[in-house]
Amino acid sequence: QTYSVGVWRAIRNLWLAFIDNVRIKVGRGNKALFWKEDWTGQGSLENLFPGLFSICLNPDSKIQEVWSPQGWNLLSRRFLNDWDKEWVSNMLALIGDFPGTNLETDKLLWRHHTDGQFYMNKMYKRDLATIAGNKSGPWSAIWKSVAPTKVKCFTWLVTRRACLTHDKLHKRGKIIASRCYLCKEALETNNHLFLHCKVTRQVWALFTNIKSLNWIMPEHTTDLLSCWVKKGGSKSQRRWWRTVPACIWWIIWRERNQRIFVGKECTIEKIKWKVITTLGFLCKEMNIEEEIQLVDFIGAL
Repeated sequence: QTYSVGVWRAIRNLWLAFIDNVRIKVGRGNKALFWKEDWTGQGSLENLFPGLFSICLNPDSKIQEVWSPQGWNLLSRRFLNDWDKEWVSNMLALIGDFPGTNLETDKLLWRHHTDGQFYMNKMYKRDLATIAGNKSGPWSAIWKSVAPTKVKCFTWLVTRRACLTHDKLHKRGKIIASRCYLCKEALETNNHLFLHCKVTRQVWALFTNIKSLNWIMPEHTTDLLSCWVKKGGSKSQRRWWRTVPACIWWIIWRERNQRIFVGKECTIEKIKWKVITTLGFLCKEMNIEEEIQLVDFIGAL
C-alpha cells in the first residue's frame, strides 16, 4: 500500500508540468473554466488579468455559464472603477474572436504537437531537459546500453537513488540495524553501496586500472554515469564501455541480497569475475567463450 501511494504521488507531482503545456479547445463549454484554464492560447485569464479575477463574482465559472449568443455576461462583486474598465477592454479584445460554444466536448490539446495529441515520450524529453540540464544526460546512456531491459530499469533506479537500501527502508519506518553487508563497516546508503564501499571500489578499480585512468569517485551515482565516458575508440567500444556501470551495480546488488537472504558470501575475486563474465555474456554476437578472449575484449574497451 505504501509503495502504491508513493507511485501515485510521484505521478501527481507531474501534474503541474502537464497542465502548463496544454490548452483547451472549447466545445460545449460545460467543463472549461473561464478564469482558471487556458482556452485562449495565451494563458489563463486569472494570470493575464489578476485585477479582474480578484473582483469576479464566481471565480469557478464555466465558459458555458458566462457565454450566450448575445455575448459575454461577466458579473463582478462591485462596481467597476476606471482602471477596471481598461482591464475589461483589454480582456474583451483578447476573447473577442471567440466563435461561441458548440455541441462538441471540451478537449485538452498538447501544445507541443501539431495534432494536439499527448505523447508521454514527448513530455519525458521536455522534463528530462529540465531535470538533467540537457537532453542526453546520463539517462540516454542507460536506455541505449546493450544491457537487458531489467538491468536497464535497475540502473535507472540506482541513478535515481530509488533502490531499497537501508536508508530508504528507514524512511519508510522499517526498524533495522543499518550496515553495509559488503564492507561491514559503514551505513548502507545508495551512494555508499554502489560507489564508495571498499568492496565496490575494488570492482571499479578493475576497469579504471585497465584503462590507466586517474579516477576520483564522484559523490552520487548520477554523477558517475554522466562522466563515465570513453575517449576515442570505435563506436562499439564506447557503447560497451557505457554498459560497465550497469554490470557492476547489478552484480553488487545481487551479492548484497545473497549475503542478506541466503547467508553466502563471494570473495572479491569472485565478484570481479562475475562482473567480467556478465559483461561478456552480453555480447554473444562477439563469440567470447574463452577466458583469454574475454580479457582481450575488456582490454580493448
